[in-house]
This record gives sequence, C-alpha cells and structure tokens, in this order.
Amino acid sequence: MSVETPRSPGADITARLHQLESAVSQLDQVHAGRLDAAEYLADAALAGPHPSTPFAHGGVNAQDLVEELKPVLSALPEGEAGISRPHTGLRIALIADPQLIQMLEGAAQLHQLAPTAWRGMLTAGEDKRPDLLLVTPVQEGRKGSWRNADIPGTYLRRRITEKIMPAFREAGIPVVFWGTQEARFYDDWVDVARQADHVLTTGEELLDRYTADCSQAQSVSLLRTGVNPLRHSPIGTRPAGSDLISYAGTWHAKLFPQRRQYATALLEGVIRAERRLLLVDPRSQAATRDDRFAYPRGFTPYVAPQMGRRRLLRLQRASDTAVALNSTVDSQTALSQTVLELQACGTAVLSTYNQGVNSEYAHVHIAQSAGDVAAHLETLTLEELRRTQAAGLRRVFLKDHVVDRLHELARIAGVVPRGQAPVQDLRVLAVAEEHSEALQRQMAQQSIGPVELVAWDEAALWRRDVDVLLPISAERLYGPEYAADHVAAFAYQSAPVTAKVEGPAEAADQLSHRRIDGSFVPLELSAWWRPEAALLTSRERLGMARREFPVYAVDHGEHGRTDGPLTAAADATGGPGADDDVEATQQVIRRTAEELGLKLSVVVPVFNNGAHLRHKGFASLRRSSIFEQMHVLLIDDGSTDPVTRATVDELAEEHPNVSAFRFASGGSGSASRPRNLGVRLTATPYVTYLDPDDEMVEDGLAALVTELDAHPEVDLVMGNFLRWSTRKLRINHHRELQEAFSEVLDDSGTLHLPEDSLAQWGFRSLRIHSAVIRTDWLKPLDLQMPHGAVGQDNYLSQQILHHARRIRTLDVDVNAYYSEVTGSAVNAISPTYFRKYLPLEQDRVAWLREQGLLEAYRRTRLEGYVTNWYLKKLSFVAAEQWREAAEHIAEILALYEDGPWLSPEIEEFLTRLRSALDGA
Repeated sequence: MSVETPRSPGADITARLHQLESAVSQLDQVHAGRLDAAEYLADAALAGPHPSTPFAHGGVNAQDLVEELKPVLSALPEGEAGISRPHTGLRIALIADPQLIQMLEGAAQLHQLAPTAWRGMLTAGEDKRPDLLLVTPVQEGRKGSWRNADIPGTYLRRRITEKIMPAFREAGIPVVFWGTQEARFYDDWVDVARQADHVLTTGEELLDRYTADCSQAQSVSLLRTGVNPLRHSPIGTRPAGSDLISYAGTWHAKLFPQRRQYATALLEGVIRAERRLLLVDPRSQAATRDDRFAYPRGFTPYVAPQMGRRRLLRLQRASDTAVALNSTVDSQTALSQTVLELQACGTAVLSTYNQGVNSEYAHVHIAQSAGDVAAHLETLTLEELRRTQAAGLRRVFLKDHVVDRLHELARIAGVVPRGQAPVQDLRVLAVAEEHSEALQRQMAQQSIGPVELVAWDEAALWRRDVDVLLPISAERLYGPEYAADHVAAFAYQSAPVTAKVEGPAEAADQLSHRRIDGSFVPLELSAWWRPEAALLTSRERLGMARREFPVYAVDHGEHGRTDGPLTAAADATGGPGADDDVEATQQVIRRTAEELGLKLSVVVPVFNNGAHLRHKGFASLRRSSIFEQMHVLLIDDGSTDPVTRATVDELAEEHPNVSAFRFASGGSGSASRPRNLGVRLTATPYVTYLDPDDEMVEDGLAALVTELDAHPEVDLVMGNFLRWSTRKLRINHHRELQEAFSEVLDDSGTLHLPEDSLAQWGFRSLRIHSAVIRTDWLKPLDLQMPHGAVGQDNYLSQQILHHARRIRTLDVDVNAYYSEVTGSAVNAISPTYFRKYLPLEQDRVAWLREQGLLEAYRRTRLEGYVTNWYLKKLSFVAAEQWREAAEHIAEILALYEDGPWLSPEIEEFLTRLRSALDGA
C-alpha cells in the first residue's frame, strides 16, 4: 500500500498562488481578445462563471445574449401615435443627431439638412417651405454628414453659422438653437447660439449665461426634451420578453468622473444581485485600442458590440428593468434622455444621480451603492415593479410628450402649427347609475383634477364637452391615479377605448398593454375618447359598442372591489376633516408593537410627497434586513394631495408593521408637528427619523440596532450619512465625534460626554436620521420641535447631544440626504423661508439661555452660522423680495442682542439693509 507524502500548508499556499497568477494571466488574455472567454470563465476550478454572465447560461460571449434577444425584439409591435396627441403639422428644417431625430420623427415633418443640400428648402413652394430652422449640437448627424461640426472653427461649423443660419433668417424663416448638450460643452456651442433668433436650452442653470452671451436673441427659454410613443412605447411589453438588465451607450473612461463612479457602483449592484447584465457599447470594437471608451475589466464579459438603432430602441422595451447614466449631475432640468425613454417603454429605471431625476421622477431608482442596487433588485416585488412602471408611464406621457414640446417650440418661435393643438386641460366626465358618496369623493380627488360625476340620463347633454368619458360603478373603488392612467394611455396609443384589467400582477400581465376583445372588458373599468353622442344614451348602448372599437388594455392598477385592499385608501382620498384621535391611535400602535414584537420605530413626517414616500423613503426601509422589526409611523401633517393621502393609507393597510396618523387637511408648515407626535406615539425600545424624500442606506440601521442591543447603558448610537447635492459627500459623524471627544472615549468604544459637550462640539449639528435613540431616554426629555419652523432637526440634534451622557458611534452609512429637491421646505428660498426660521431661533435662544449656553453659542457659533447659512441663502432671493427677507434675518439677529458683530459680512449686510429702509 502506498503512503501519501504529507504536504506542508506553505506548499499548498504556494501552489494556489501560482494557480491564481496563471488565472490572472489568462484573464488578461481574455480582455485582449486572445483567449476564448467562455472556455476560461466556465472553468470549474475557478468555481464556475458568475450567474450574471452569459457563460452561466450557455453563452460564449455577450453577443450570444443579443442573438437570444432577436426573436423577442422582432415580436414587439410598432409604437403608435397617441390619439390625444395628433401630428403637429410643423415643417422643421433640422440639423441634429439621430437620437434627437428619433425623438421628433412622426410628430413633425422633418427636413434634415446636409452641408451641401439645404438651399432647396429656401425656394420650396408654400406647401413645402419649413416653418422654422432648428439647429442642435451635433456630433455626427444623419449618416455622419455633420461629423466634426462639433468642433468650433471647422469648415462644417462655419457652414452652419456663416451660411445656413443667416440664409434662413434672410428668407424670413425663424432660426432656433436648442442647446441639448451637456453644460460642460456650453462654450463649444455658444457661437452657434449667437446666430439664432431664439435660444432654447434643456438646462435652466444656463438661461442666464445664454441671455448674457446672446444679446441678439429675441428670446431665451427653457425647453426640455420629450418622449415619442412612435419610438418608445409600452405596447406589447407584458410580460417582459427577457430578464436581462441592459445599458446601451458609451462608457466614458475619461470624461464625466462622477457618472463613471456612480455607474460602476450601479452595474456592480446588478452583478451582485446575480441578474443577467448586457452592456451594448457603440464603441466596444475599439475598446482595447482606445482607452477613452474602455469599460473596466470586470465588465468585459457583459459587453456586446453595437446593434442597429431600431434594435436598440426595441431593447429598451424588451425587459422590465434597464439602466440610464446621467452625465449631468447638478441640474433640475437637464438629464439623460434615456431616463425618459425607458419610462415611456414601461421599463423600470436604474439611474445614476441627477438632481432633476431625484426631484421629479421619484419612481426612478437612484443608485446609492452596489449593495443598495442589489437589495433593491432582490426585494422588489412584481406588484411594486408594475406600480413603478405605471408611475413612469403616467409621468412622461402627461408631462414630457414630444408633441407638447413641439407646440411649445412653435409658440416660442412665433409659428402657428397646422395640426390640431392637444388639449392641455382635458374635459373628463364620469358617469354612473348610482351616485354614492364614495364615488363622488373618489372622482373629486383624482390627481388630474376633480372629475365631474353625472347620471346616464345627463351624459348625452355633455356630448360636445367631453374628451374622456369614464363609466364607473359604485361596486368599484377608484384610486386617485385611475383617470390619469387612462388619459396617459390616450397619449401613447391610438385606440379610442382603454380599459383596466383585473387580478394580481402576474395574471394581469397576460392582458396588459395590448389590444384585447372589448366584449370581455367590464364597462366600469373602461375609458372612451370623445365618444359619439349616440353612444351616450344609456349604459347598455355604450356597453354594446365595446365590440365595435379597438380596445387597449392598460394594467391592473388604481382600482378594486369595495371589499378589496384598496378600500381604506379610496375611502380616505377626501382627506380628514379633523385630526385622528391621538389616544385611540396610541393604543393601536402600542398593541401593534407588542403583538409583532417590534423593536425600532421610524418616525416619517408626511406632507404632499406621496411619490417620494413610496418609492424612496419607504422603499429604502423595505430593503433593510430588520424591516420586519420596524414600526413605521407615517404621520401625515394634513396632506391636501390625494395621491399622498392614498399612499399613506395603502402602506398602512398593506403592511402590518406600518401605522398611520392623519392630521386634518391643511398642514402646519413644517415637519415639527408630525415628528413631535411620532415620538410621543412610539411604543418600541428604539426610535429614529426618516424624511419621505430621503433614504436609509443599505443595512446601516440594523448595525445601529445591534450596537444598542449590545450596550444597554448608552443613550444612542450614531452613524454616518451621505449628502447628495452637486456630488455625493460622505459626512463621517463617527470620526468627527471620536476625534472631538477622544479624551472621554473608554476602552469599549463608548463616549462619556461631559456636561459642556455641546459647547465642546462647537454647537455643530448632527444628522438625527443617522442615529438610533433609546426611547425611554428620549421621551422624558420632552424635546419639542417648534411648530411651523424649518431647520428644526438640526436644532433637535444640538439638544440631544447636550443631554446625552453615553453614546456610541459606528463607521457605517445610515442615511442618504438629498439636499436639492425641488419644492423642499429647505430649498424654496423666499421671504417665507426666513420667516419660518424665526420660531426656531426664538425657541433656541430661550433654550440656550435656560441651559446657560447662550453666550458660548453667540461667541463660537452664531456669526459663522449667520454668514454661511442665512446670508448665503439670501443671495438666492429675487431682488424685489430682498428687503423683506433681509428684515427677517435682522429680526433673528436681534434675538441675540444687537452687535457689535465681528463678521464683516454681517456688518455689510446690516448697512445695506439700513440703506434700503432709508430709501423706502
């Protein structure tokens, strides 16, 4: 019998290192194209291919995924023009790249100019003469005809500015420049803008620059891009034909460093979730030769060569989820066109950060990190996915339709389109046999505006005044977006009848977003575009007509039976006339916490931000590993928006660990009142805060809870937070606190804070949303945020730090704060903004005096805060409102007693204010 010679552990390690070195060498050869990728990456010795790669599914490379997609793409029907958005009749002479051409095609008659073929437009007959010349930043143009025109001073650039634009102007044809380029390329195109009669831009931040640089222009205006249902349509997309998550576009290895950083995390998240990934790169064939466009090595297996434009358009419709990358970060209006296009396809969007996407498209998932994206994909249910996709369709086809954009373009240029202008305020009429109070309330609270409800014998009297007819029934419930879904559908398809389908998402998918047999459609779930008068005589007559017209099935959302899950939400759309009973709610909350064994209360103040609540704040909680241990307290401060009210009620009904309290409709003016009540209602050992338009990050909350469990002697545990504005900034509270209080840090990591901790801390604020606090410590303090004030969370953090004696910190990210949200209380800068700081400062002065800290605050913190916050914010106030806003700041300063002020900025401000008052 042979005896195996023992091997030392060192020998095993050496052998493994040699094996890994060989693997790395082979991987280099794969990347260089000298070794078959499938053969290498499918090597069992390397534990097999990653489930997200093509090789795990029998493919040789990413091109195999494209081949797999071909029948799926071919099966998709063509898009249609919306019946409510007819052709504009505009004739446009155009210089543009293919993507913009695709956006406009079919909505206007386009005459694409070539460098040597454009003069004919000037001598065309009246029936062919263009209404306007539209010039856009162009890199290639149609079939490369304008290649190099993006470089100032080149022959083709001069052709545009010195020949074409002047010639059209001399012929009496308005010349329009539409700046769709990234802001960083402004200087490259301003010479073209200077030659235009009208200057448009997609970036509101560029309006002042264009106004200053283009003095010849008759107008400088904002015009955002739009979506075209002929090119981007949800028709035929349910159920999805593929489970791929795709991105089609160039990887810029040198330009746009923020985009590259955020995109890397996003794509790594898709891979971590083990979802199949396809990257279609127009320049992939040159990736190994031109490092300007080369993907990082880890993404090489997912990259497929360029496919034709038609297939690319269909690729956006082929799967449920796709990726969009924003090159611009700091704009509320300029964003990736792909974000809009994917929504128009009924596709859920994974996106890198952009201010406008975050503000206006809450249902678009903005990647925080790879772990965040993976958790999002792993926890998203089919119902939530369909809800997200429906929100995207509503948004882009009601607000971003290309036909509406073209009519706005014509208005700016002083041109009257030949086509019928779309009705902006559609006349929607509901008709029912029985008029219950619930039906009246549901129709009055539709998101598109109140919908009048009449009886069938009255419907015929409205025949000339109805754009959309909604037959409804008292046996059904209708959510606040019900009418909007139908109205949006008329904007992206041509059938005169639309219908909602029944059943859960999986069953409804078999009928959704396609033509169906109208005889099977419940009349009370249908909508009719400008029905003939003869059809309005009775319910029976309209019901018979279902067989006579094409019927488009939308989806299964926004309706239910009177005994179904939508009951509470639909019944509550009118808004409470009085506050909920606090004591009764407290009993329910206490019982819920006890029965479910909940550990952490999350106080969420809500006011007219239901979309952000559902898709951002609440969705981030659902991604947490301890969601089932959370008690989410939705405290509605009196929302007047029906969608927000319905969202609060739906979440509370769908999730047993979600409780809601509703103040009477109207609101208190800030988050103070709902936050105060939320703490009072808390019945769990721990509590934290979350705003609806912010998010919790990965599993930070779970880490804080675990730390509190392990250290029952501490009052709170603090983590870090991310601040998104013009970039992603990580605020490291852990390091800051550890450094500031290093002398009172014990061996276990607990900080034993001194009585003067707040002064020692410099009266800086902490992000309370990044802390988990022990409830039985916080409640007795009875810290009340001033009602109607802004900035109250920072003030609360000062109070908490002052009272805390033992705290711990963790170096984990907990909360993501989006500081640039349009309409947010802290971003709407007007005199009212500064007036709302008065109650806060009055309360703070009284508290600081009571705690013996007023002089220390005035000496070490006040002037810097006034200069860096109030006066900086004042610079954003309109000139005509400056004095009123400045007077409010002066009132705040007076609370701390008048001067002398050491800050020259404050003295300069006061001098200017005195001059303004003297001159009044």
